[in-house]
Amino acid sequence: MSLRFTLAICLLAAGIGRAQPAAPTTGDEPVRLDRMTVWGEAAPGLLDILPGQLEWSVPPSMAAAAETIPGLAMHHMGAAAAEPLLRGLGSDRVVTILDGLPLPSASPTRTASPLALIAAGLSARLDVSKSLSSVTLGPAANAGYISLSLEDRPYTTDRTYAATAWNSDREGGAVLALATAMQGVWNIRAALAAHRLGDYSAGDGTVVPAGNRDAGAALHFDWRPDLQHRLRLGALFSRQELAVNSALPLDTRNTNTAAFTSKYDWAVSDQTWIDTRFGVGTTRPHLDNTRRPVPSRITADGRTLSLAAGVALRHKTAGGDEITAGMDATREERRLARKRPGAVDLLWPDLGQDDIGGYAEFTRTLTPGWKLRLGARLDAAHSEARAADGLAFSRSIRDLYVAYNGPDAVQTSRNDIAGAANALLTGRLSAAVTTSLGAGFSRQPPGASERYRAFSDALGGGYEIGNPAAGAEDKYELAWSLRWQQQKFTVNLDVFASHLPNYLHRTRVGTTMPPLPPAAIVYGYRSTEAMFLGGEFEVLWQPAPDTWWRLAAASVEGTDRIAHRRLPEIPPATLTLAAGRIWSGAGLKPWAEFGLRAAASQHNPAPDEMPVFANTSEFTLGNIRGGLTWRSLRIVLSVENVFDRLYYDYLTPPAGSAPASGTLRPGARIPGPGRTFTLTLSYGLP
Repeated sequence: MSLRFTLAICLLAAGIGRAQPAAPTTGDEPVRLDRMTVWGEAAPGLLDILPGQLEWSVPPSMAAAAETIPGLAMHHMGAAAAEPLLRGLGSDRVVTILDGLPLPSASPTRTASPLALIAAGLSARLDVSKSLSSVTLGPAANAGYISLSLEDRPYTTDRTYAATAWNSDREGGAVLALATAMQGVWNIRAALAAHRLGDYSAGDGTVVPAGNRDAGAALHFDWRPDLQHRLRLGALFSRQELAVNSALPLDTRNTNTAAFTSKYDWAVSDQTWIDTRFGVGTTRPHLDNTRRPVPSRITADGRTLSLAAGVALRHKTAGGDEITAGMDATREERRLARKRPGAVDLLWPDLGQDDIGGYAEFTRTLTPGWKLRLGARLDAAHSEARAADGLAFSRSIRDLYVAYNGPDAVQTSRNDIAGAANALLTGRLSAAVTTSLGAGFSRQPPGASERYRAFSDALGGGYEIGNPAAGAEDKYELAWSLRWQQQKFTVNLDVFASHLPNYLHRTRVGTTMPPLPPAAIVYGYRSTEAMFLGGEFEVLWQPAPDTWWRLAAASVEGTDRIAHRRLPEIPPATLTLAAGRIWSGAGLKPWAEFGLRAAASQHNPAPDEMPVFANTSEFTLGNIRGGLTWRSLRIVLSVENVFDRLYYDYLTPPAGSAPASGTLRPGARIPGPGRTFTLTLSYGLP
């Protein structure tokens, strides 16, 4: 089975030979469901209002910057280790892709998501698809997609940008440099980034272990010899030298991530295009407790490999309709082994996951202001744990699967039928108001951890084991959006409802059998019926040419329909409000913005089954940012948590055993950072 999937990928890759430049775009769509963040371009709120006064920035991490997007939350295992959730759904349901290449998480402990491992600034763009995603993006993802790209937005001239930032509380900072060069038929973008940050202090003076050191480089090459052909090549390398995981007993060190992507497109005619792509990525995670005051040394080493290829035919009719049909194939391999005194435990027992699928998408122009998009894909997926007869705590992993999941778990090779289908109607209600209404279905096989995790350390203490008997998860979704745009303000409203009749959730399934491992809770995965309801609301108002107001709110509620209670792993409702002004007539063009970030209180409805999350109180944090421009130099000072409040994020587990540094005690709740000053200097041409 694995050989067939590998051959399928190679055959698709062999199709990379011809391709397109002038592809049909979706830029004339009246409604954009996905939110896009452009890295290193502008502060939120300044890009749309003041396009001539960009504040070039240095993101502290990709996860931290992405977390500002309404509907996207982070499950924190440390200051740098964060796993994304989209509208209450996380884990492998959120698929991160780099120019068409899926980048799987590299650790079952949720510390090695792509957003945590790739140095911020290497990606030129980040798109978040939160609902009714196009079936052309790849195998179904029940939560959605986070799309990274090394390809910069089009520029007509060469440009250079360099910046450095210093964080006073964490006694460290970051540097970022990028350049775009154009010469005739080719365009090159190169980026270098490095971050070095230490522990931080909370509002009550607690010093929280939070060390983070990483560096990386990215290169993108775009060659368009004529109007019929276009070749794009991308390469990325990032090294996470250290990420202290304050919620786990092991820290991430010396972990390398590399990826190569290629796209070659051919314009067969003015109305028909053939697109091909191929990519390969690998991560070699290393975790250990080297600098922790523990009696014995423990290490974990692994390898995650991802391969992907695809070919698509796109056609645009004379009437403006668009048809896309294609096929793609992906292959993922994951292995992680923990070494402790006298034994080796396979936390991921040599996993293989393959998917080959076909899809079709049709967009019909109903009237000049209305469009209907219909899409469907069908996938054949195969997964297996090839080393299921290996050992974890001196016991057969297969026997452990059966002991906690029943006799059906003895079979560790599974075939699944997956896919997605959706319909999206978008249109213009008036000159200023556009809307969309859609419905969809998706089916996704369980992720690597949900199906095959083998007695690795669990968040909040204890251990976690996968369930090979778990079946594919279905999702039914309805979504509606409204956009009202005037000259001085823009309003966006999104409302959604999702029903998952066989939602796979983490819960308590038993206890260990001493002496090895010691007595502790064992968490596993079981299906239940779940419902998700929520929405996002954004307002951008410019009452005067040099003044702006921003507001963003997001809320989601997940309900276990079988247990008749809310689901525990749901982010609280959030609200951000900011007001700013720029003095454009002044020589240095100074600007300032004051903002508030608030989170509602959150209650854990199932502390017996999921004791990882403690109840949290509501909190409101104040932030101030300001800057000025002198020729090509920009200076920005930001102050986070101005009033030095003590607060706790609900999706942060308690501290792991024996922290590497600081004053945080094992098992204590992990507070957020106190007052923090960050100074950024940047230089950009043109």
